[in-house]
Amino acid sequence: MVAPPLRLGFQVWAQHVSWPDLIAAGAEVEELGFDSLWSNDHLLPLVAGPDGVVEGPEGPVFEGWSILAGWAAATKRIRLGCLVSSVAWRHPALLVKTATALDHMSGGRITLGIGAGWYEREHRAFGFPYLPVRQRLDRLEEAATIVRGLLDGERVMFAGRWYAVEGARNDPSPVQARLPLLIGGSGERRTLRIVARYADVWSADGGDPELLARKGAVLDAHCRVEGRDPASIRRTAGQPPALIRPTRDEAVATLAEILSGHGTPWTVALSTAFASPFVGTADEVAAALREVRTAGIEEVMFDLPLPLDRPTLEALAGPVRKRLG
Repeated sequence: MVAPPLRLGFQVWAQHVSWPDLIAAGAEVEELGFDSLWSNDHLLPLVAGPDGVVEGPEGPVFEGWSILAGWAAATKRIRLGCLVSSVAWRHPALLVKTATALDHMSGGRITLGIGAGWYEREHRAFGFPYLPVRQRLDRLEEAATIVRGLLDGERVMFAGRWYAVEGARNDPSPVQARLPLLIGGSGERRTLRIVARYADVWSADGGDPELLARKGAVLDAHCRVEGRDPASIRRTAGQPPALIRPTRDEAVATLAEILSGHGTPWTVALSTAFASPFVGTADEVAAALREVRTAGIEEVMFDLPLPLDRPTLEALAGPVRKRLG
């Protein structure tokens, strides 16, 4: 059986942008026919390079679930989600209620994404304890247990170290018969086991196709231990920004300019753009995406810093998608 074409979505950066421009960007992504539109749950602007986060940038950033409400009102078809909500500052039971309200607002288009949280500076700045990784994963599993039960229509009784609920129910239920639970992360021993046990969708932390394929095989093994069909979990991956031009050099320079507008030092912006396999000609980007699809990934969510690069979006929606079949 031929695999379906790779789906394309965007995680739109909510930093260094006005509210009208942010909402308009979501409407434009839908207009061009893409599959999904994602906010994120960061409370500080992020500047990332090939070697990780660059500490210290300041600036405005909008809150992720409020953005989804704006997009729900401004769009009609595209699927919406927050990639991903940190369980450090979102109680899972309240998060389910929030997602359900937005599912009604959007006509049944919400995916609920959760993750363990990872950016220490952000936690401390807003008064949330930054736990060791083992405890963050323990907390993620407790949250996933509660979310899964509520989304399955159960009356949930749970008393854990991090959360407790006493007979909580999600009423009204979502518009969708099964509002998808997405769990983000790629840790092989704990995170992927949590995905196998609770999630409908896995969001990998990016990586090259060989790494994505290996992580997918680990998830398959966890699914078999949990008694789940591995095919019941949809495989997605966040990826760095795409930028398409007639030459790779021009694409690298253009993306570096956009990234520098978000507070990225020029040398870091340039090395980040150069390192991305999705910066180049339409043929080069399509080839890189075919490799990701061959690794078992069904949907890619590109980071999308604003301002929008319309030539890139049009190339992805047109010639690149055509090359992907």
